[in-house]
This record gives sequence, structure tokens and C-alpha cells, in this order.
Amino acid sequence: MLTALVTPAVAAIALVAERAGHELFGFELTVLSLTVAHFHFAGFAAALVAGLVATAVPGPWGSAAAVSLPAGTVIVLVGFFLGDAIELVSAVVLTLGMWLVAGLMWVGRRADGRADRTTAALAGVASAVLVVTMVLALTWAVGHVADTPHPSLGWMVATHGVDNAVGFGLCGLLAWRRLVDSGTAHVLTTEAR
Repeated sequence: MLTALVTPAVAAIALVAERAGHELFGFELTVLSLTVAHFHFAGFAAALVAGLVATAVPGPWGSAAAVSLPAGTVIVLVGFFLGDAIELVSAVVLTLGMWLVAGLMWVGRRADGRADRTTAALAGVASAVLVVTMVLALTWAVGHVADTPHPSLGWMVATHGVDNAVGFGLCGLLAWRRLVDSGTAHVLTTEAR
């Protein structure tokens, strides 16, 4: 949950530097622009949803889902300085963590019947979108390390970026909001225990 609170500040700093044309800490303007998008949408929403899942599913699976986000983010940062191979490791860590979040949400989206259909559908969409968008992230990362075909930056923004922002971020947060409003926030992942 702390990661979700920090990411908007990181995004804001990157946004100001990018708009000023300043390569902050040696990061190219394109990287800063991508940092803005990742930390405002993916970083915030993913960390918040992973934290909520960890709260709803106490134990090793929920904890692993929550820890994978800050761990993967730190590995991404290290990878910028040490090379693409480290960034590939971060993509694997983040992908596995997000798939775990998706799996826990998918299993529990209709747990014990108390979550209404709309909430279950929102959680289901958020879960399903993560499977696809994180495959794109892995394809991108592998392409940079192994020089294999991978999506262009424009394609990644149009697919991975938009789908994560709307399909995962918006739908996932709306599902949790509906659960909190109905007093059944524990329901989403009850069956995943």
C-alpha cells in the first residue's frame, strides 16, 4: 500500500523533468515519459490492488502478490543502470506478481455469492486483462535482451498501456470500490485462501 502512495510523487517528478526537457538522473526524455504513465496508472493501481488483495488474502500468496510490485519496480530501476538483462528479470518478477494478483482476484471474484454480478465482472475483466498485457511486457523485455521481434513503442502504448489503464486499473479499482461500498471487501478473494 505504501508503494501506491509513493508512485504518484515519482510520476509527478518525472513529468516535471520531462516537460522541462531535463534528463533527470540521466534518464532519456522518452523513459521519463514512460515513467509518468507507468507510475500514475500501472504503479499506482497495481500496487493498490495488490495491497488490497494481500489484505483480503493474508498469508504467503497475498504477501507474494503485494511484495512483487515494489521488488519488481526496484529491479527495473537497477536494470536501467546495469542493463537489459536485469530489466528482463524485473519484467519476470512483475509479470509473475501481477499474474498472482490476477489469479487471486479471478478465483475469488464470485466467492460465496455475495459479490454482485457487476463487481464480479469488473474483477474478472481486470484479472483477464493482466494475463494478456503482461505477456506483452515479457515480449517487450525479451526482445530487448535477445533481439527477437517485439512490439514497437507505439504498439505497446496502444495495447499494454491502454488495456492496463482501463481494463486492469479502472475495472480493478471499481471492483474494489464496489466491494468496500457494499461491506464485502473480503469476498473478492475469500476462495483463494
